[in-house]
Amino acid sequence: MARNAEFYKGSKKKKSHYYVIVAVAVALIALLVVLFYSMQKYAVITKDEVKVVLPFLEGESAAASGGTLSEDDAPIEHTTVEIRFDQADYSSIQPIARTDVKAVRAIYVPHENITLEKLEEYAARLQTGNALMLEMKPRSGNLMWYSRSSAAVGYGLSIENEVTNSIQRYVDMLKAKNVYLVAKISCCVDERFPSYSTLVALKTASGMNYYDETGMWLDPFSQKVRDYVVEMAGELYDIGFDEVVLADLRHPVPDPERGEVEFLYNAEMSTTPTPEGGICGFAISVAQRLADREDGKALSIYSYTPVSLVKLDQGTGQNTPLFFKLFDRVYYETDRGTYTYNLQDVTHSISEADAARRFVPVVVNYLPDNPDKISWVLIDKEE
Repeated sequence: MARNAEFYKGSKKKKSHYYVIVAVAVALIALLVVLFYSMQKYAVITKDEVKVVLPFLEGESAAASGGTLSEDDAPIEHTTVEIRFDQADYSSIQPIARTDVKAVRAIYVPHENITLEKLEEYAARLQTGNALMLEMKPRSGNLMWYSRSSAAVGYGLSIENEVTNSIQRYVDMLKAKNVYLVAKISCCVDERFPSYSTLVALKTASGMNYYDETGMWLDPFSQKVRDYVVEMAGELYDIGFDEVVLADLRHPVPDPERGEVEFLYNAEMSTTPTPEGGICGFAISVAQRLADREDGKALSIYSYTPVSLVKLDQGTGQNTPLFFKLFDRVYYETDRGTYTYNLQDVTHSISEADAARRFVPVVVNYLPDNPDKISWVLIDKEE
C-alpha cells in the first residue's frame, strides 16, 4: 500500500544566472560603443596603417622609439576650414567683337511709329544717314513682331496685330531701298514678362517685383531672361535686320530714400550677387551664344553712365571696356557738345579710328560735328 506524503513538496525555482550573463554582455557592448566613438579623435591614419595614439601614451611611445613622433605618427589637429568664392575676373575674356564694321548713321523710329507710311517718311529723310533704328521691344515688353521664342509662346508674351503681321513686309520694303536696319530691344526692363512670371522678376527685399520710373526690372541672373534675349535676337536677324542692339542691359541703382538697400534674385548662387556679376555675366553669355551669327550681322549694346565708359560702374554693373571686347558697337545717349569728351573716354579701350565707327552717340535733334565721318543715331523730339 502506497504511503501518503504528509506534506506537499513545492516546485524548485529555476536558476537565474543567465540574466547576469545577458546584463554583462549588454554592458560590454555599450562600453565598446562608447570607447569606439570617444577614441576616434585619437586615430592616426597613415598610408600604411591605421592606429590609435592616446595622449597619455604619446610620451612613452616616443621614448620607446628613441625619439619624437614622426610627422606621419603625429595626431591629427582639428582646424576650421573656410571656403571662399572669389568674384569672377573678366579681364581674361578674349575679344569676339567684329571690329571691321562700317559707320552706322541712323534715324530712330519709336515703336508707335512703326507703320508703312511712317517708315517710308523716315527712309526718305536719309540723306547723310544710311540706316533706321526701330524700337522692336520697348520697355513695355510688347513685341513689334510675332515671336515664337520659348518664353513668348510659354507665357503669351507675343500677340498678333497689324504691326506684327506686317513687319516682314515693312522690312522687305526698307531693304529694297538699301536701308541698313537696326533693331533695339530692352533687355532688363520689361512690364510684361514679370507680370506673367515672378520667377524672372528682380525683387525688393520684401519679395515684391521691383520697379522705378524706368519701369519694371527683370533679374539679370535669370537664365530664362538671357535665353529670351538670345532667341529674340536670332528671330530679328531672320526677319532681315542687320544689327541688334541690346538696351537696358544694366542693373538698377537702389534709392535709399525709397527704403531700397538690396535686391533679391531668383537664382541660387555660391557667391554674393553683385550688379557686375549679373550684367557682365549676362553680356558675356549673350555675346558668346550669338558669336556664330551670320556674317554681316552685328550685335551691339547701350552704355548709360560716364563712369561705365572708362571702367566698371559698380552701380549699374556696366563695363564698356569689356563691352568693346564682346560687342561690335556701343551706343551712348549724349549731346553734340559732350560727344567729343565721350569719344576721348572710350579711346582708352579702342583706337580713335575704331571709335569713330564703333562708338555711336545717340543725340536729340542736333548731330555732332562731321556727321558724314562718324556713327550716330538721331532722335526727333519736339522742343
